[in-house]
Amino acid sequence: MKRVFSILMLMVATLVISGCSRGYADCETPDGSEACWNSTDESFRWEDGAVIEIGVDSDTMGAALVEKWDADFPALAGKLVFRNYGAANSESSGVEGVLNAQGEAPDVVLVIDNEVVGNEPTFLALHDYFTDLVKENSITDVTDIVNGKGTIYNTAFYDGMAFSWNETMFVELGLDTTDADGDNLPDAYDTWEEIFEMDISNLEYKGNKILEAFPISLDEVWSGYSSLTADGWQLFESGDLSDPGFDSDKFLKGLEFIKTFSEQGINVDETGSVKSAQAMGWRWDAFLNEEAYPFSLVGTWMDVAEAEETTNSDFRFAPMPTYDGENLSPLMKTKGFVVNGYTDSPSAASEVLRWLYTQETTTSMIANSSYLPAMQDDGDAYPTVSDVNKSEFGLAFVNNHMEPAGTLPNNSSQRAMNVYYSIAINDFYKAVWDGDMTPEEAQDAVVAAADAWVTENNA
Repeated sequence: MKRVFSILMLMVATLVISGCSRGYADCETPDGSEACWNSTDESFRWEDGAVIEIGVDSDTMGAALVEKWDADFPALAGKLVFRNYGAANSESSGVEGVLNAQGEAPDVVLVIDNEVVGNEPTFLALHDYFTDLVKENSITDVTDIVNGKGTIYNTAFYDGMAFSWNETMFVELGLDTTDADGDNLPDAYDTWEEIFEMDISNLEYKGNKILEAFPISLDEVWSGYSSLTADGWQLFESGDLSDPGFDSDKFLKGLEFIKTFSEQGINVDETGSVKSAQAMGWRWDAFLNEEAYPFSLVGTWMDVAEAEETTNSDFRFAPMPTYDGENLSPLMKTKGFVVNGYTDSPSAASEVLRWLYTQETTTSMIANSSYLPAMQDDGDAYPTVSDVNKSEFGLAFVNNHMEPAGTLPNNSSQRAMNVYYSIAINDFYKAVWDGDMTPEEAQDAVVAAADAWVTENNA
């Protein structure tokens, strides 16, 4: 955000992160080109007249941050403002939004990790303080890739989906909720084989007929990824980002899982016929808002607390059930903060970023959002998490696959993950479900499409 005041202000209150490496060179006066470290206060100096705008994707969290800033730094009250900017890419949000708006985008921005890759020059190369902060507090297997050309990204929150079941519905319907093994799933439904045996033909809850046990996604490939992992398949499992691994036996068995799922009669339409694959896209919200299914996936961005208050139901979270002994694995990413490289106030923006990663501030962000912390739990910035749902949700991530953040080996401007999003892979999932292709035919078609895409893009 542009400077809008011309009053010189000095920091009179400082929140110190204990444990981070010290000994950084002292800087007396910020010059508007880089962060200026105050070794006495262990903070970054504030440029004359700076007002820092932070871009987040939650009004509640943004307002809480501004309120906390004003309380923590009375002399700088009003110098932090927020915009509900949106973390995911669009013309006016996320990394793409910064690329388009440049200096008119927020100074400090919440973004998705892998969308930074290939766009590193857009963001401020951060002070060594943050290099140490990342080592001590962030999930380094993610940040090592994103920060491969220098520290620009600080992991903050998980962005993913976890398996959930409606305990209140189970009790009302007389379904067994015994959990002797303590995995947060009823023992009677620990496996997909057991779920496939469910008879939903006469199940009705709150006056609505239950048509699906679990709303498997076929036409929305990000949330549909878990079905492909039924035998442990993982994208780029070999480590070669030019080899997605669609030709493996494990991927074939994932397609066979989709075929088996289609034959169970636990996904039907209003006529009682097997639901068409074309109608099986993003339907997860109906689990929380309409209580349409006993099982579902729930995203970290979904407001579980509000849904529980509205429905008076208790939603539980656990790792996905096993199939033939193998836990299915949804995808997940992280969200984190960067500093806009076009900011007029890199030192003040760095001070806001430093403050964001104090334990009190991370706790406030978690308490005022649906976010889950994606930080090392023994790091000094790790928040206090008191919400039972969030604790369960975090444990449910144990088998999730982190979405690859790297680029193709011979093309640093093309994310490797785009092979999954660019070959209309959902068409092959749907063809298997509807019986228009065998799993083997679908695999051959996916491999051919992926090979063609990699050949074209990895040049």
